[in-house]
Amino acid sequence: MASEAILKYLVDTNRPYSCADVTVNLRGAYTKTVVQKTLDALAESGKIRCKLYGKQKVYAVIQEDVKQNDGDVEDYDSQYKTLAQSLEDLNSKVKTAESKLKVLTSAPTTASARTKIDETTLKVNSLESKLNILRNSTAVISVDEKKRILDEHDKFLREYRKRKRISTDILEAVLEGYPKSKKALVEELCIETDEMVDFKLMANT
Repeated sequence: MASEAILKYLVDTNRPYSCADVTVNLRGAYTKTVVQKTLDALAESGKIRCKLYGKQKVYAVIQEDVKQNDGDVEDYDSQYKTLAQSLEDLNSKVKTAESKLKVLTSAPTTASARTKIDETTLKVNSLESKLNILRNSTAVISVDEKKRILDEHDKFLREYRKRKRISTDILEAVLEGYPKSKKALVEELCIETDEMVDFKLMANT
């Protein structure tokens, strides 16, 4: 019968074939119409597998491991989801561990922390010693030294006021031909006035 011959051929060759391939390979033992009907009947009975590629049907015998794998698809999907979740959990733990490691490695070691404490303690003791000396000191400057300091202060004060007056005059002269405000000019020239930096000059009393 055509059914037995075609099935035996597919089993022996163990390769997928189209109807035209089977007809040619059986050397015209059956017509293409008979081969087509037989292949469809074998596929419907579950003896062979039929897959559609575009408009062409391809037939092949069903392997035992294929039958088993088809039944295990859901199990594999379940295993994949479980493994994927496990991988995500592990990645999360790795990120947490890396963050903790970064914090620990950036922190000073016990030895370096002790060294820093010792250095700070010495510095504090030195400053306290100087402060105590200044607090308990009874030394005063002489009258001549005080006069010299005040004279120098007056000299620098006069020079400061002179230069400030010259600078103000120059700025006012520029403003006569400047199209913008005084504030804009000062900002453009990157000038800082006494008022801008809250500088208050103290005269001698």
